[in-house]
Amino acid sequence: MNRVLNNPLESKQNPVFKIEEITKRFDGVIALDQVNIEVKPGELLSIIGPNGSGKTTLFNCITGFLRPEEGRIYYQEKEITRLPPDKISLMGIGRTFQSVSIFPSLTVLDNVLVSVQQHQEENNLKRILHTKDIQLLEEKAKEMAFDLLEKVKLYELRNELAENLVYGQRKLLEFICVLISDPKVIMLDEPAAGVNTSMVDEMKKFILDLNAEGKTVLLVEHNMGVVMDISQRIIVLDHGKKIAEGLPEEIRNNEQVQEAYFGT
Repeated sequence: MNRVLNNPLESKQNPVFKIEEITKRFDGVIALDQVNIEVKPGELLSIIGPNGSGKTTLFNCITGFLRPEEGRIYYQEKEITRLPPDKISLMGIGRTFQSVSIFPSLTVLDNVLVSVQQHQEENNLKRILHTKDIQLLEEKAKEMAFDLLEKVKLYELRNELAENLVYGQRKLLEFICVLISDPKVIMLDEPAAGVNTSMVDEMKKFILDLNAEGKTVLLVEHNMGVVMDISQRIIVLDHGKKIAEGLPEEIRNNEQVQEAYFGT
């Protein structure tokens, strides 16, 4: 299923992300140790490693939920190292989390519509008065939400409370809540975890389709079947250090990676 419809690895464009010498510590324990990464425009890059290797910590540093003690992070050549999460999100970076982040007491549709509001008109008075501009924005958002929910087979459940969805459906809903704002970069933290096989296949296809449309995708995932199937490039972390990077086949046969995972 591995398809590369473009070749971002040969791109001469400036990197989407440039991560320089990032170090993050927790109570003296080094979670990231001078990590350097560049992400190409339109790339589908997976970041893998054993539990505790620093993958989610890296995502949290990139998106502003954690601040590294050392190093710098650039997005489209602008430093974002110390920007808050909301500012980074508004720059066109969307992400999911290991623990599903949705509003269980809202309907499926309302979850999606709430997610897009921060990216729309900021004039609170217009929202209170429900002006024509706001009405047009709401109609456009609803059309986009319907289209995305249809793509992941949640349209028929649009009026269902999110708390009534099975776990895999909640994962897909969170995914849609990220996509509704049309981010340039999509960061997915273990999207296949706890999801049944048929839903995983749907998710893989959806990720590949988004990448084919030009979206840059960063994926943290333990499911090696998913990683090897769709990644254009893979970076491996172990104990906070980058120990390998390359094409899926190169990573599959890398002895240092095998030792990190299996101790062999």
